[in-house]
Amino acid sequence: MIGITQRLEQNTNYYEIRECLSLEWGKFLCDLDFVPLSYSKPIEKYKFNAIIFSGGNDLSHLNPNTLSNIRDNYELEIIKYCIEFKIPIFAVCRGAQHLAYHFKSILQKKPNHANQNHKINFNNEIYEVNSFHHYCITKAGSNLEILAQSNDGTIEAFRHTSLPFFGIMWHIEREEKLSIPSKIIWNLFLEQIKVDI
Repeated sequence: MIGITQRLEQNTNYYEIRECLSLEWGKFLCDLDFVPLSYSKPIEKYKFNAIIFSGGNDLSHLNPNTLSNIRDNYELEIIKYCIEFKIPIFAVCRGAQHLAYHFKSILQKKPNHANQNHKINFNNEIYEVNSFHHYCITKAGSNLEILAQSNDGTIEAFRHTSLPFFGIMWHIEREEKLSIPSKIIWNLFLEQIKVDI
């Protein structure tokens, strides 16, 4: 079972915070057992053998607001839990930012990364991926290995050097056909949870 975190949204007509997961994730994960994680349920009450951090919402230290703070606190508990029990994490976009930040990476706002495709260098080959973020990882923490970078030098994919943690800054679930970097990194993640690929 794979747990996946959700975006938080506030209803504008009346006060209600909603947990949301894009339909694209359901399509992407349709052959795997997965469960959307609710912020009202402590992480230790779930049974899972891997976690996905989905995109959406900024990190609270970059854009202070209630929803980002709720999400940061919940995902921080997940990171600690996964470190303790060596549970694999696959982090996407905002999720990758949070995972990288936890391991002392530096994040900065950069132009030309939102709502457009761009080129990345992966295994010394150039590929094109989608991009929907304003904040970028500009320096990796000492425990992170860089797997891909964009042409402005920002970090587009990484893995932890000793834990089964992976991060990508593009949205794998929005790709109509998986790019080669997506296939390779996703398969590395699945190997950690002993899933047939």
